[in-house]
Amino acid sequence: MKRNKLIASALAALMCASALAGCGGNPSETKESTAAPTGETTAAQVSADQPSWKTDTSDCTVTWFFAYDWYGKKFNEKDNLFDKKLYEETGVKIEIQTGDTDKLNMLIQTGKLPDIITLDANSTQRKLLEKNGMVQPLNKLRDEYAKDLVVPQSMIDWYTAEDGNWYSIASFYYGEDNIKTNNGFYETHNQNYVRDDILKQIGMTYDDLRTKEGFLNALRAVKEQNIQYNGQTVVPYMVLFADKAAVQVAQQLGASQEDANGDFQSFYTTPQYREAMLLFNQMYQEGLLTDASFTVDKSQLEQEVAAGHVFASTAKTNVSNARNSLYAADNNAKMLYAGQFTGDTNDKIMVPANNNMGWTATLINKDAKNADRIIRLFAYLNQKETVLDNEWGVGGWTLDSDGHVVRDPAIMAVSESNPGEFAAKYSGDLAWTTDYTIIQGTAPKDGGVWTDDVYLMTHDDRITIYDDKSFSDVAPEAGSNEAAIQARIDEYMKQALGKIITAATPEQCEQELDNALAELEKMGLSQLTQYQNTLFQQNKQKLGLDFAFPGNKK
Repeated sequence: MKRNKLIASALAALMCASALAGCGGNPSETKESTAAPTGETTAAQVSADQPSWKTDTSDCTVTWFFAYDWYGKKFNEKDNLFDKKLYEETGVKIEIQTGDTDKLNMLIQTGKLPDIITLDANSTQRKLLEKNGMVQPLNKLRDEYAKDLVVPQSMIDWYTAEDGNWYSIASFYYGEDNIKTNNGFYETHNQNYVRDDILKQIGMTYDDLRTKEGFLNALRAVKEQNIQYNGQTVVPYMVLFADKAAVQVAQQLGASQEDANGDFQSFYTTPQYREAMLLFNQMYQEGLLTDASFTVDKSQLEQEVAAGHVFASTAKTNVSNARNSLYAADNNAKMLYAGQFTGDTNDKIMVPANNNMGWTATLINKDAKNADRIIRLFAYLNQKETVLDNEWGVGGWTLDSDGHVVRDPAIMAVSESNPGEFAAKYSGDLAWTTDYTIIQGTAPKDGGVWTDDVYLMTHDDRITIYDDKSFSDVAPEAGSNEAAIQARIDEYMKQALGKIITAATPEQCEQELDNALAELEKMGLSQLTQYQNTLFQQNKQKLGLDFAFPGNKK
């Protein structure tokens, strides 16, 4: 999610002004800033059979800032059924504001934050807000106003700050407790996908793709047989090097950020990363991987997949939407899950889960006058019914006797044929505090054409998906020397990858990698790794782990 770095001062002034808007009046009116909630009824006064959000349903407008400038939702309680239901149930309207990280930093510096702030869960800005007393403790608000706010206890434990308070509610958080309660499971985005029709055409099977050599042979067959689709030559393999493709393949080959002694290490220094570089170099020299993988962005790669021009790719995020478009145009062209492949040093695949600590964190500004209404809004958004409304659309689902969603055929048809209309009318696009294990555990038994595929990719007994929390929260503090080192290293490796992978021979490939590693060391890689190891050990201690990578466990 790359963000533009242009900030308009006029817009910033507008956002600062709107941050002062409160409940019970015109949201454009400026009100005196105070941390005192508007409501006087506490959770203790709410009857046992009445949800907390129904305590006060008077008109209330809250400002909610999302540090994602691509987020385009506009709250519409008149035409969107989810927004309408939310407003009728809670009395709350949401004034949505968006921006990039620079805009968030500006709001933090000025102290004029909106009522609610949503940002990356592992961002240093989250910790800055917590440490500097700029946000309110959710544990205290929950105890006083919304005892029915359901969140995993393990999430509260993970996000409890040094002062003993809990400030951040995460979306898409996975812990042993909510997985067990909701029949959920860990997920990974580190997966390979291939065109099922072409795999059959070249006479190979999915079992053939589970080793590095077998995967290579499939790519070679596509090239040697000059496979065509709609008059275009099919590219054997296309990935997105700008977005972790090299690291993901290294992980499939056995790489981990924890060494055998339990210390944090850089992927770049692992033997499996070297193996990945040599594999990509081999692909490139054999014409199985083209220059496009170095230059395309995510949308361009998705377009190529959707057009049927790609046989194989890595990463769920590159194909999950595009394959729907491809299938809609041609029911014979399915891009299906192909597992992962082993390499020279591993016979068992162990890949990290996808952001178990959560994708985003949401916090309440210390100056929000309506904190009581906000914490009750969170309680409303986190109840099972609302979570499923947001996912499947208001009126778009019921539960069968086994607790699985049964989708309304008419609304499902809209979601599949016109996703824009579905989003505008039925769903909320407000999963920013959602516990996704609720959706996992109630998933429809019949998921349509992808039913078997989705089950296999989330229940593949050939792989181990391990908890990645220890590795996720090791980012250097913004403005620190280590943060500058990491930025320089990340930028350098984006440029160095092309030179390494396109080297004329395997020997030159390794030499280019060695040159890059020497340059990384000059930039301060060891200093960065030592810094991250301190955080890594703290994270493991918090989780009670001696080893975080299952391959290291004795």
